[in-house]
Amino acid sequence: MTTSTKSVKAVKAPAAPAPTSAPADSKESLLLRKAEGGYAFPALEGVANQFARSLRDLIRALGAPAIQIERAGAEQMSFAEWSASATPAIFWRYHAPPLKGPVLLAGSRALLLQLVDIFYGGQGKLAAEREELTDAEDRFAARLGRDIGMQLAAAWRGKLAIEPELDSVTADPAKLAAVRADDELFVQRFTLRGAPFDGRMIMCAYPVAALRGIAGDELLPDMQAHGGGDPAWSGALDKALRDVRMPVRSVLARPEISLVKLLALEVGDIIPLSMPRHVPVTVAGRSFAFGSIGEANGNAAIMIEHIEKGPDND
Repeated sequence: MTTSTKSVKAVKAPAAPAPTSAPADSKESLLLRKAEGGYAFPALEGVANQFARSLRDLIRALGAPAIQIERAGAEQMSFAEWSASATPAIFWRYHAPPLKGPVLLAGSRALLLQLVDIFYGGQGKLAAEREELTDAEDRFAARLGRDIGMQLAAAWRGKLAIEPELDSVTADPAKLAAVRADDELFVQRFTLRGAPFDGRMIMCAYPVAALRGIAGDELLPDMQAHGGGDPAWSGALDKALRDVRMPVRSVLARPEISLVKLLALEVGDIIPLSMPRHVPVTVAGRSFAFGSIGEANGNAAIMIEHIEKGPDND
């Protein structure tokens, strides 16, 4: 007796296009420049475009193949204004040197609940808004935050080598330490278009002080000018690999009966099954994870509790 299941596996972040050549003295113009009444951050325009594409691919991989991402123009506002406009939301905070401050993300709480519903076999329908998350939803929020961090790192590739490390997941913006209510943020908005997430939003916020602090950091070298791979080919290969479907299987029971009983079976007879607490999950015939058997949204389900480490799932 077998059943199929699926697990959230971090989507490999696509490589960002290689930057065009720029004069050696253009560093400040790419990262930061003075503007009327403050500062402008021209590099973040390209970062936002790449991040929108990466978010689209991630959400599609999680069960919404037709979703699109629409990004709005960036704006500056205080942390208090940003958190109030995002609530109710799930907030993620990342430590991302060489940025001299955290990177903050906020995603609609309804979006998270819909993604969890799809993950456990549902259609992404939102039964009702609620403040408290279940343990499974908390774990999913953390996994989603780590996956989004990978996409953010890819979006910055070619500008600065940042590796966002998730250090906080919360529904309460007051728990996002190291950011004061009056701190100015540079905010980018990404709106999902298409059922069942139409209108749901994810917002990325950088403290302005952190962005100003990177003006003195070195830009990454132009990979294309130094014999790097063709970005168009790399992107096409990456997209093709993401579309490969892998067979996922978990064996729930392997009963054994004698030949005499087998030959005597009739319609209506029952073969007893001993259901283990934990079952293995294999991908393409190789051990991948262990999970526990349960039910979610009226469907039989397996909750992944342990990911195997080793050569089987490199």
